[in-house]
Amino acid sequence: MGTSIDREEIDRVLRMKRNQREARACYPCRQRKVKCDSTLPCRTCRRRGHPQICVYDQDSSGSKKTRNTRQRRSSAASRGPNHTPAAEQGLDAEPPSLPSERSLPEAQSEPRQYYSTRIPSSDGPDNDIVYSGDNSVLSYLRNRTQDANGSMTREVGSVLGLQNTYGSYPFMDFRTPQDRWRELLRIIPQRAELLKFFHFYRISAYPFNPIIVDIERFEQDVCSYLNAYASGELQNTAQICERWATDRSVGLISLLLAALASGAHYSDLDYMQRTELCQDFAKRSFQALRLANFLFRPTMDVIQALLIVGNTLQNNGQSDAAWALLGTTVRLAQTLGLHSEKSVAHLPDHVKYKARKLWYTVVWQDCLLCLCYDRPRVVSMTGWAPDYSILSSNDLSFTEAMYFLCQIALNMITTDGPEIQGYARQLDILATIDSLHQRTQPHLRDRQECKTLQHNLEHLALRMHISLAISVLTRPALKRTVMQDASYDILRTRAKLSLIDAARAFLDFQALSVVPLRSWSMVHTVLSSTLLLCIWEETRNDPECRDLQQKVIEVFSAAGSVGTVENTTSENGQWLSERHIRALITLRNAVRTAVEREKGETNVGTEGADQPQPFFPIYGMPDGIPEDFGQDFSPATYLDSIMNVPVFDLSKELGFL
Repeated sequence: MGTSIDREEIDRVLRMKRNQREARACYPCRQRKVKCDSTLPCRTCRRRGHPQICVYDQDSSGSKKTRNTRQRRSSAASRGPNHTPAAEQGLDAEPPSLPSERSLPEAQSEPRQYYSTRIPSSDGPDNDIVYSGDNSVLSYLRNRTQDANGSMTREVGSVLGLQNTYGSYPFMDFRTPQDRWRELLRIIPQRAELLKFFHFYRISAYPFNPIIVDIERFEQDVCSYLNAYASGELQNTAQICERWATDRSVGLISLLLAALASGAHYSDLDYMQRTELCQDFAKRSFQALRLANFLFRPTMDVIQALLIVGNTLQNNGQSDAAWALLGTTVRLAQTLGLHSEKSVAHLPDHVKYKARKLWYTVVWQDCLLCLCYDRPRVVSMTGWAPDYSILSSNDLSFTEAMYFLCQIALNMITTDGPEIQGYARQLDILATIDSLHQRTQPHLRDRQECKTLQHNLEHLALRMHISLAISVLTRPALKRTVMQDASYDILRTRAKLSLIDAARAFLDFQALSVVPLRSWSMVHTVLSSTLLLCIWEETRNDPECRDLQQKVIEVFSAAGSVGTVENTTSENGQWLSERHIRALITLRNAVRTAVEREKGETNVGTEGADQPQPFFPIYGMPDGIPEDFGQDFSPATYLDSIMNVPVFDLSKELGFL
């Protein structure tokens, strides 16, 4: 009765299973006799850097066995009569799986992108299946179906528009892989560049902003690169070196160039030379990112390169561009799932450790920009469980202390900016910061415990960052109010101490290193702190504060930033942002005015000398603040009027004319 229908259904299922078993490899993979996942383009072609030639032969003549036999015979004939096919020797024709990063010998010269064909052992999550939340359709299918190799997830993701096509280069126009290879060789770092400027990155930039999450492994990659360069692998434009032509390897080259850009900024060259070299390295790094198709194929190397390029931009006075670039960087990091412990749970422990560390570094960059700009944060730490082994430690390193300081600072930054409501809440956060400082290594707590130059530099750097966090936290207390209590007095006292300590730490730091004068966040910290000391009624007539202000101005004068600073295109003022130049001009002129006023009072006599004199800002009063400096005048509001002037005039967007 229903026998024919049942048989038809059986035949249909059998045909479907047979078709699945006989899924063919693409033509390049068949020719090389390597594994193919039958996607378009397949993973192997993407990894080898030629997705555009990934095609599938539509010839259906003969069975799979017949086709394979014909291919083996053709291949054997080309090798000669004495060749025995691997299959006939009892060998697996497919290449063996490669060892993980941890099992590789130290002398291995291969870049780390090639150690695994399924899960990248050291470069982060598998990019074939991008991160999706638990409530997404992709995650639902992946968790509730037998989709061990992810093929169904990839197909559904493609149908729903949740996957990249990978095969195109939207910012490039390369007709052949040879064109792409020639462009890569044009921008790669030369041996002399790498040997000179990586040293400056390593000793001046990395210790105070350790963006590269595995510096030892990276140094091994530098050695691998230099060996490959010396052997000629990276010098022949006519012959593509496959291991250096993949997207992942090009991402590593971008990271090398980004590190050199940062190193050039901190180098001992004169201003014009280091600026030109820094910009050149940064442009080459970004070109390498484009060659790596970074928006389509992000990796951990790509994220690190973007972070270093962004940090270099802000250190050269382009902090708005750094802010914009960080937004893209955060999105790419979230694409890899770095923001969530759950999304990397399937990876080896050492990869999960690097993922956590890299996300902490992203938080670090976002936190400093938010505190300085008074802008909303775009990251969070809710996706990662606290590391209780570190939380209970009483021996935190500089980097560990900075990670936790930034996490504390995130609690100070709401979606609308750094605003903390209520004195009790401010005191709780202040106590947390104090507790963190007390759990650091001895040389970070007490300068008398510093035994080396690096100990001194780390001590002073941490003091500056802690002072910045406390000054932002206590800034609302700078506002005059008639309702005073013990909490209010504590916050105002800590605010004053943090501003003074930031200036002192900067002066001590710059005496030992070029780092504070060339680091955007540290320049911002000292200028905003001394400017607040200059305009706050409790400190503007304080002799100690006045002395600190004058010394800070002298440091910038010696660096060539004051005197010609009004001309923002001057040679020596270029590494400062426009906002910092405005703050420096205001500070210098305010101190000069105060000194002249004191001289005038000395000449006239002492009558009325005990009365505090009003401070008249160089750039005029901010909107909404009365000229008579009423009871609610806020020095912090005036500081924002100087430091956070909009760079872009939106009124000009209304029309072309």
